[in-house]
Amino acid sequence: MLKILELVRAYSVPIRDNRVSKLITWYVKALQKAIDMIWDNIEWRYCFQELVRRGGKLTTVIGWKIRIPIIPK
Repeated sequence: MLKILELVRAYSVPIRDNRVSKLITWYVKALQKAIDMIWDNIEWRYCFQELVRRGGKLTTVIGWKIRIPIIPK
């Protein structure tokens, strides 16, 4: 049986370092911008009640008005 060992190095970064604070702030802003771009490009479609005649009576197939999001690729 072949076993592969992998060496992983870890470095401690002081939390009080100004660069860490800037990195976290940049990441949050970039993530929020991506979420805003996706949210602004979502197309909403509505699915309404559909009436069907069954046995001489009108019945609904879908009971509510439903908002369906179309998320861009």
